Amino acid sequence: MGAPVHGEVLAGRYRLEEPRPHTTEDGHSLWRGTDTLLNRTVAIEMQIPGGKAAKPLIDAAVTAGGINHPGVIGVYDAVNEPGRAFVVREWAEGSTLTELISEGVLPPGRAATVMRGVADAVAGIHAINFPHAALNPDCVLIDEDGDVTITGLKLTANGELEQDVRAMGGLLYAALTGHWPTELGVHPTLPDAIRVDGRICSPRQVRAGIPPYLDALTMDLLDPAVAAPPARELAAELHRYDVTDPELSALTAFETAPPAHRAWWRRLLVPAIAVTCIVAAGIAIGTIGMPVFSTNDIPITNDPTKNESVEGSTLSATAVSVLDPEGDGAETSGYELTTDGDPNTSWETDGYNSADFGGIKSGMGIVIDLGSIQTVRGLEAELTTSGANVELRGSSILGTEKDEFEAIGKPAQNAEQNVSFSLKKPFSGRYLLLWFYGLPESSSGNYDYSVGVHEIRVTGDKD
Repeated sequence: MGAPVHGEVLAGRYRLEEPRPHTTEDGHSLWRGTDTLLNRTVAIEMQIPGGKAAKPLIDAAVTAGGINHPGVIGVYDAVNEPGRAFVVREWAEGSTLTELISEGVLPPGRAATVMRGVADAVAGIHAINFPHAALNPDCVLIDEDGDVTITGLKLTANGELEQDVRAMGGLLYAALTGHWPTELGVHPTLPDAIRVDGRICSPRQVRAGIPPYLDALTMDLLDPAVAAPPARELAAELHRYDVTDPELSALTAFETAPPAHRAWWRRLLVPAIAVTCIVAAGIAIGTIGMPVFSTNDIPITNDPTKNESVEGSTLSATAVSVLDPEGDGAETSGYELTTDGDPNTSWETDGYNSADFGGIKSGMGIVIDLGSIQTVRGLEAELTTSGANVELRGSSILGTEKDEFEAIGKPAQNAEQNVSFSLKKPFSGRYLLLWFYGLPESSSGNYDYSVGVHEIRVTGDKD
C-alpha cells in the first residue's frame, strides 16, 4: 500500500478526487475527496506509514471528534491501516484570512466581527480541553455570508490553551495591519510586525482609523505581561464589543499585571515612535492596499491662479491621509481626491444623525504632509457644502491624535463652502491637519449630517 492516487477509494468509501497544494505542519498530505456513501465532499488528511507511527494522529482525531461547534471543521472518521492512516473531516468553502488581507487590510469593524467568529470557534475547541495549537491566518475561512470556520486543527497537538489566545491577538493584528508577529511563528507570505528597536508597533501606530480600545485589545492579547483570558470569556466579551461605540473600554476579562511589568507599548509615549512606525509601514505594506499614504509628489492644486485670497506660493505635499482616531476605518478611502486637481471629485465623511458625528466621535480630518519643515501662511479648502465647523492644526511630527497637532489660525464655525485660513503669524512645520468637529445638515440620505472636501491648497514660502 503506497502513495495515494487520484480516484482511489479508501476503506471502500472515500474516493480521492484532488490533492491539495499544501501539506500540514506534520508533513501529512491533504486531499479533497468524496464520501461515496453519503454523497458529500470531504477533506482527507493522510499519514504514511500507518500502524503504530500513526497512533498519535488517530488518538487526537478521536478527541477532536468530540468538538461540537459550527465554526470548527468536524471530524467524521479515522482509519489506521498498516501502510497508511487517514482522517476524514468536513469540507469547508471560503476565503482564508490571508487571502482577504492580500486584497487589503480589513476595516476595524469587519476585523472585530471576524474575531468574534474565531473566538467562538476556539472556545468550542477549548471546551474539551483541546488546543488548536496551529492557529494562523491560513486557518481562518470566511464564506460569502461572513461566517467564520476554523480549519487546520493540529491533530497531534500538545500545546497550551493560552497559545491559541495569543494567536488570536496575532490574527487581529494581521487583519488590522497586514502583518503577522513572528513570535507566533513565521508566516510564508505575511511580513513580520512593524517594529521600532525590536518592539512591535501597535495597530494605531501603523495605520490611521483604529479605535483605541481595539488597539488596546490587540496588544493585550499579544502581551505576555497581561494574563490571557479563557477563550470563552474572550468570546463573550467580543459579543459585547461594538467598535462603533468609543465609550467601550478594553476587555474586562483581562487581569492586568502590575504597572512596572506592563508591556513596553503601554509605557512609551505614542508620538515618540508613531512617525517611525508609520514610515516603516508605508514602506513595508504599501503593496497590500493600506490607505496610509500616497508616495507621489502631489500638488495641492493644479491651478495656481485659484484662491488668491491667501498670500504666498502654492506648496506641494508628499502625502495625504485621513486622521480618524475614534472611527472604524470606513471613512479613510478617497483622501487622494482632495489633491487631484479635479473640483468634481471629493473625499466625504459618512452620514450621521447629528452635527456632532452622532455622538460617536469628536471629529476627523485630512492630514497633509509637506515632506519637510515649511513656512506655511495659509490654507484654502473647497468643501462640498457650507455650514461645517472646521479648524486648522499643524505639527512638526506626525501625530495619531488631534491634540498632537497645534491649533493654528482661527477656527471656522458654520464655514462657507470655500473656507480660507490666512495665518497672521506664519507656521513652521511639516504636517497640517484640516480637522472637522461639526457637520452641516444635508437633505439627502437616511442620515442628515455630512461634509466632504473637493480640493485643498496650501500656501507659504517656497525654499
